[in-house]
Amino acid sequence: MVLRSALVAALVVLCSVSAGAKEKEGGATPQGGSTEIQAKLAPSYVAVPRLHLPVQVDANRNFRALDLEVWLLQADPEKHQILNSKKKQIAEKMRETFSAYGWEAFQDSQGGPDIAKRIVAQCVTDATGTTVEDVLIKTLILK
Repeated sequence: MVLRSALVAALVVLCSVSAGAKEKEGGATPQGGSTEIQAKLAPSYVAVPRLHLPVQVDANRNFRALDLEVWLLQADPEKHQILNSKKKQIAEKMRETFSAYGWEAFQDSQGGPDIAKRIVAQCVTDATGTTVEDVLIKTLILK
């Protein structure tokens, strides 16, 4: 009788530990949510569509990929509306401009994002005629 009670207790503990491990494997929290962090865009930011660009690596015309996602800060409502309405034109200008740069420009972890910010700010000015207060590089991945 004592052996049977100990066996049942051990089986209950083993099943509860196994169920807890399955919840962690799926990447979900015990409340059922995801562990992935979702960034929300503030009302004063404009999200430019994510770009996948070819960037030349060397003189042999070898190319690698650059993934770029940026948010533009503009607190002025009129300029914000202009930026929001011309997102596709901004993205197209960025596509043309970034393709002209070489791989080395973005390879440095310190200077690469700064160069990208300056390029994006200039592209916004060229595409819309307005300036942007700040450029937030959300994603800059060299593949």
